[in-house]
Amino acid sequence: MIKVNPKVQRIIDWRESFITLPDNHFFELIRMYLGEIHSPFNKQKLVEELGSFLRKEENRQTIVNLLSESDILILAAVYYIPNATSEKLAAFFDSTIKFARLYERLLNLEERLLIYRHGDSNTRKTLISLNPMLEDEILPLLSKKILLPLPVLESRSEGKPSILTPEKLAAFVNYVCNNPGLCRADGSLKKRDCEKLEEIFGSGADRLFQHIFTAFVNLSLVKESLNGYEIDRARLRAFADLDEKLQYAYLSVAGAGRFSRTSLMCQAKLLLETANSLPATGFTRTCVLRTAFLIFEKDPASFSSAERSFGAGRFSSILARAHEEESGSGESANSVLQNPAAVIDRLCDSACLFGILEEYGKDENGESIFVKGGLLFKKTPAGEKSGDGALPKVLNIDAAFNVTVFPGLPLKELLPLMQIMDLKQFDTAAVFEITRKSIMRAFDSGLNEKQIMETVEKFCPYALPENLRVSIEDWSSSYSSASLYKGYVLKVDEKSTVLVQNNPSIAPKISKTIAPGAFLLNINSDEEALALIKESGLDFIGNIQTPKNELLGPAFPVFEVNRTAGSALLGGGTAQLRSGAMDSDGGEEGERYGVITTDQERKAHFDMLRGLLDKMAITPEQREGLLLRINRKIILTPQQLNADSVKLEQIEANGMDYQGKVHVAESAIAQNMMLELEYDDQNLPEGIQVVVGTPVSLEKNSLDTAVHLVVEPEHEERAFSLGRARNVKRIRGSVLK
Repeated sequence: MIKVNPKVQRIIDWRESFITLPDNHFFELIRMYLGEIHSPFNKQKLVEELGSFLRKEENRQTIVNLLSESDILILAAVYYIPNATSEKLAAFFDSTIKFARLYERLLNLEERLLIYRHGDSNTRKTLISLNPMLEDEILPLLSKKILLPLPVLESRSEGKPSILTPEKLAAFVNYVCNNPGLCRADGSLKKRDCEKLEEIFGSGADRLFQHIFTAFVNLSLVKESLNGYEIDRARLRAFADLDEKLQYAYLSVAGAGRFSRTSLMCQAKLLLETANSLPATGFTRTCVLRTAFLIFEKDPASFSSAERSFGAGRFSSILARAHEEESGSGESANSVLQNPAAVIDRLCDSACLFGILEEYGKDENGESIFVKGGLLFKKTPAGEKSGDGALPKVLNIDAAFNVTVFPGLPLKELLPLMQIMDLKQFDTAAVFEITRKSIMRAFDSGLNEKQIMETVEKFCPYALPENLRVSIEDWSSSYSSASLYKGYVLKVDEKSTVLVQNNPSIAPKISKTIAPGAFLLNINSDEEALALIKESGLDFIGNIQTPKNELLGPAFPVFEVNRTAGSALLGGGTAQLRSGAMDSDGGEEGERYGVITTDQERKAHFDMLRGLLDKMAITPEQREGLLLRINRKIILTPQQLNADSVKLEQIEANGMDYQGKVHVAESAIAQNMMLELEYDDQNLPEGIQVVVGTPVSLEKNSLDTAVHLVVEPEHEERAFSLGRARNVKRIRGSVLK
């Protein structure tokens, strides 16, 4: 099989794409560059003649010389966004270029032969690519740094950045345990609790903990109970087992809403990889959003397949259930990440709350500048990383049973301590106290006297005070003097005790020996109890207390974060557009820039062509048509100033020309072209609403005519009044169709 050079194949694809354009568009472009077409003609030969026109060095150089900074910005996006489409480009420039304006720019670049459209057989979408005939001249002008310029810092942000810590998160868990009725029915924290949280944690704590509590609800880390909310300890332990960066990424995402398992993972992964990609000097919010877009588009599949395989670990038994849950949720990662930039835009503020991002200051335009948050520079404690148990001794206990907890422990080690103590104050170090109430709560959670002491001693640099030991023993005796059970209890006589304890069916189900011959069974239904009795050979069953339940909900997915995505994919730096090629010390490795012309140099070309046009003896309509081509940078040489190539027709109507508007709309429908409608709208900053779409029908009545448009980029059909439109313009839809 003969291998074709990739560039040659792209040129072949460009020619085939050009030939398949609608006839009216094809012949109009040919007339613009080659002049009037005479019969008989052959499309293949016409495209070859156009190729010869583009191969001329002076024509290629003129095309490049007429490129403005905005042209290069859009061409860079077309080049660097994989499989670029109009929808992707609209999403990428969403915050900076309105769709109508972007569409106009794309149409103009297509008319100037800088880009072309072609179909993708796999996705059946219309892709936009650079014209391979002009690649050698265009590519030296393009760089990712044009899309992602470094900001100019105008002012620094005041105040210390907020960073969530394991101690602060654990302290909030402790607060929820002691204050189950802390929120209203709508999920917002009560005023009393907001004030109490600010008193304990300091100013602004209510905003942070409102977001955390919302995330806890959406992650099912808390659940409703008779008294309000209670912590789901099994699920919280699974959450605490995650890397700290993953924990905070999940909190950032869940604070914005409830998502399926895969969607949650995709958004968290995108957030972390975007934050890791920021240069030391930071990016503006716009560039942060563009960074997220480029990272996602570089390898979309990595976000849906990023979850590790757990094998036979603790979560393997529930992955199937999680998959079923997601399949029925009506939401997928693709639906959430159709616009990755919008996802990160929604998560920026919460990411700053949790230390994933930091708002460093403002640029000269007043736009926020974000840098990597302190969390991303935080290293895992050596003991936790090695698993050797060499974690710091962070507890200090005074004679009044006040416990000072200094920083240094991960969340999973702090959670058992939170079952034993009550929060008093939080500053650099957190202050708790051990009380009868807190120890009783620990007993309720399943800890016994010995486990409580071992948990505290594990992180205390000295032996526990003797009076504390005595108090815990005393409280334990008081607690064990009476117990209330709920569940299935097997009661046997003394002779049968050994038999039951050694029975292979019953022994694994014994949750607790309540008393000699009384066993609390770890079963959850009558059916399971009957099946167990039948299997064991016993024909009696006793009474009740709740056994421990294993984690029932889906575990939190763990994924790998590409920490080099930013440096490898994006680079950083200010694009050099006017002063020529960069020296060997600047820019990305091996990257060079071409030279873009100045406004004055481009103006000289326009002035020359307009001067020649003024001397031509042609009709006003022909003069207007040629002048429009000059202004749109389509005419490159004096030979293209051919009045016979101008096709006279009405493509635009405005003001009171009602019949003209209807005529333009009717011709657009007949020729399968698009319409651009303008309306006065004082609610918009520009005072004008611009709508672009494909007309499908007209609906006339005695007062007005409504045109039904398939609006871009939403692809939704809507009706618009032609009478109220200030301007109606027929445009080609080649870039979108």
